[in-house]
This record gives sequence, structure tokens and C-alpha cells, in this order.
Amino acid sequence: MNTATELRDGGTELVLDNAGAQWRAKAFDCVIRRFEQAGPVGCLFETARTFAEEQGVGAPPHHNAWGALCLALSRQDVIVKTGGYVNSKTARSHARVSPVWRLKKFEVNHD
Repeated sequence: MNTATELRDGGTELVLDNAGAQWRAKAFDCVIRRFEQAGPVGCLFETARTFAEEQGVGAPPHHNAWGALCLALSRQDVIVKTGGYVNSKTARSHARVSPVWRLKKFEVNHD
């Protein structure tokens, strides 16, 4: 591994592996459920994360597992960016501008 992308991808795999299969499955199910609820409008990934936490998905061994899950879902083409950006709501996000995501199945083609 020597490129930034390879290092990122390796780190993503490592942190998700360390989170464990049970955590990954629970987090995945809850996140997908929240994106289903959001429909074509989509939502911030942090909104899906908060929903998963409220549904009892425990904290992963490392907080980067949430970002790794988002990246994995994106790379698997499960979620896509809508093109919209809004300020994050959680205090730890410091109102940074973040992309709005939606399930790929809700993507609108303009062909």
C-alpha cells in the first residue's frame, strides 16, 4: 500500500473488521432503515448514525467505524450523494457542511 486511496481503503476495512460482524450487521440494518425512511430526499449520514444509536446499536470499538461504514456503503453503491449539502447538527460536528446521502434505489436519472 502506498497511495492515499489504498491507505484509506485498508484503514476502512481494518476498522470495520475490528468493529465485529454483529456490530456491523446491526449498524447496517439501522442505517439502511433510516435512509429508507428519508426516501429520495435523503439525509445526513450523521442522522442515520443517531437513529442507529437510538435503536440500540452500541458504540463500535473505535469511533471511526461510523465513517468507515459510510464509506463502505458508498463504495458498494448502496448510498449516493444527492448533490445537496447542509450543516451538521451534532455538537461534535461543529456545524461543518456535510453531504446529504440517499439510497441508490432512489437516485433520479436525468437521461
